[in-house]
Amino acid sequence: MSKLIHIEIIEGKYATAREILTSHKELSSISLKQIWGLLENIENNFEASKRYYSECMINPDMQHKSLLAIAKLYMQIGDNLLARKMFETLQLNNKFNTQSTFGLVGLNILERNYQDAYNLLNTIDEQRLAPKHFKHYRILNIYLLYMLGRLKNVPNNFDPVDDYMIYRLFDNSEETLLRHISKHMNQSERNNNGCFFKYIDLKKLIYEARDKIETMNSNHFEVSDMYRFRLDTPIGYKGDEITSDLCAVT
Repeated sequence: MSKLIHIEIIEGKYATAREILTSHKELSSISLKQIWGLLENIENNFEASKRYYSECMINPDMQHKSLLAIAKLYMQIGDNLLARKMFETLQLNNKFNTQSTFGLVGLNILERNYQDAYNLLNTIDEQRLAPKHFKHYRILNIYLLYMLGRLKNVPNNFDPVDDYMIYRLFDNSEETLLRHISKHMNQSERNNNGCFFKYIDLKKLIYEARDKIETMNSNHFEVSDMYRFRLDTPIGYKGDEITSDLCAVT
C-alpha cells in the first residue's frame, strides 16, 4: 500500500494520494505516517508534516530517517539553527552521513556560506556514491566553484542537455531555457512524467509561470525552490488526463 501511494506522490497526483490515505485511516503503519509527512510537507502543511514525522520517531528503525526528514522540514521553514544541529547529529551515523552532509551543504548555500559548503562537500567520498548521488555531488561541486569565483567557463566534459543546471550558470538566455523545457513536450512521456501539448506556446507558458511564482512561497529542497500551481487553461497531459497543473523549479 505505502509503495503505491508513494508512486502517486512521485507522479504528482497529490489529491489521489491524500484520498487513498484518508480512506485507509485504520492502517496505522509507520511507513504510511512517513508518507503523510511527505505529502503534508509538499502541500505546505508544515506543522502537520512535523507531527507525522515526530510520531515515526517512536519506532527505533525509523528514528534516523524521520530525523533527516524533520531536519529538512526545519530548513524549509527557516529554523536553520535547529536544522543544522539535526544534520550534524545524523552525520555521526554512517548510514546517514552522506545525506546529512548534503543537507548541511544545502543549508550553507542557503545562508551563502559557500566556502563552508565547499569544504563540507569535499568530505564526501565521491567514489562511493550511487549514480544519483554522484550526479548531485557533481552539480553542487561546479555550482560552488562558480559561486566562489573559481570557475569562469563551463568544463568541456559537461553536456548542455544532460547537465542543464550547470550550463544555466553560464548561459541564462531564453533559448537555452526553451530548449530545456521543450524536452517535456515528448508525448511518449505522457504516462510517467507527463508532458506538455505538442504545439503549446512555450514562451507564453514561461511568462505565465514567472508571473505566478513572483507572489508565491516555494518549497525549498536543498538548492532548489519548487513552485506548484494551477494555470487558467490546460497545458498538457498526465497519463490520459488533461491537466492545468504545473511545477516550476528554480
